[in-house]
Amino acid sequence: MAELAALLQTEIPEGRNHLTDSHTNLERVAEYCEANYFQSENKRLALESTKNYTTQSLASVAYQINTLAFNFLQLLELQTMQLAEMEGQMNHIAQTVAIHKEKVARREIGVLTANKVITRQYKIIAPANPEKPIKYVRKSIDYTALDDIGHGARWNGGQTGTPRGRRSGSAPSSATLPAPTTKPPTPPAAVRAAAAANTGTLGRGTLGKSSREYRTPPAVAPPQVPSHYAPNYPRRPPGYSTLPVAQPQRASSSSTGGASIRGGSVSPPLPPPPMDDELAHDAFGRPHHLNNKMNSQYTSAVPAIVPDEEDLPGWVPKNYIEKVVAIYDYYADKEDELSFQESAVIYVLKKNDDGWWEGVMDGVTGLFPGNYVEPCV
Repeated sequence: MAELAALLQTEIPEGRNHLTDSHTNLERVAEYCEANYFQSENKRLALESTKNYTTQSLASVAYQINTLAFNFLQLLELQTMQLAEMEGQMNHIAQTVAIHKEKVARREIGVLTANKVITRQYKIIAPANPEKPIKYVRKSIDYTALDDIGHGARWNGGQTGTPRGRRSGSAPSSATLPAPTTKPPTPPAAVRAAAAANTGTLGRGTLGKSSREYRTPPAVAPPQVPSHYAPNYPRRPPGYSTLPVAQPQRASSSSTGGASIRGGSVSPPLPPPPMDDELAHDAFGRPHHLNNKMNSQYTSAVPAIVPDEEDLPGWVPKNYIEKVVAIYDYYADKEDELSFQESAVIYVLKKNDDGWWEGVMDGVTGLFPGNYVEPCV
């Protein structure tokens, strides 16, 4: 502040006075040089003297102008700083006034409000009488508790469910298709009574009545054989190959799922029939190992026969084991299944443990449920 006052009151006025004096002195020097030049006999010396005076005068005037300009610039800088300081003070005052106004406004608003009563209480209150822990008691699992829950198709009262057991698809394309979600229609009363008497462990276990049938695609693709279809071979341990084949009885029957065997007496085991080249040639595409013999005991299948009819169509295989007729309509759920109407004739090639049979109808080979057909007499 003192520096600004010194510039305004002392230095700048002095600089202006020096410039005014220089103006006057320059006029006198000019008059002197002019008179000296005209009166002097040595014109060259007079001219050199005039040049020296001119140089000194210009240097003196330039210095004075520079000093005055520097003082003016310093004055402007000091005034700019002073204005910035004053602006900051004004902003501070404005903020103080705004804060005061807001306080007054809040005070006036608070006059119109009412105090809120807040009651403090614990969020969780411990019970006065804590409950005693209940000792764990193991309960047996009721596998039929959820049989009547859901929207699937249901069986009638006395019919035992025939779950579709695990089977290998007879066509390679069945591995990628979804499992069926509906059940076949209920067989007639006679078939129903026989099925109820011959229900295996799967019928009484977790896959009881009204259970949802299922079918699992094969884990390993069946071997390729030179035939128009890929037969489904049951998986049996190799130990069965040394056992004799038991003669199937009418009293011994298996469940449609192929899970267990119930029945009456079984005749003494017979020695296995000889395997010659002719039998192996007749059953082309179907291996004759003793696993199929054990499978025939579970499925009550008769050995392959050669039909005597000479008027059969050309698509009828020579190694079919039974001729059946459809008693219900069936529409295939998968690509490897057959679709047929009632009274359709099917030639059975193989009876699987899971209740699905392999057969040929109108030259097409595929699977179909065994409870949809009956022997053709």
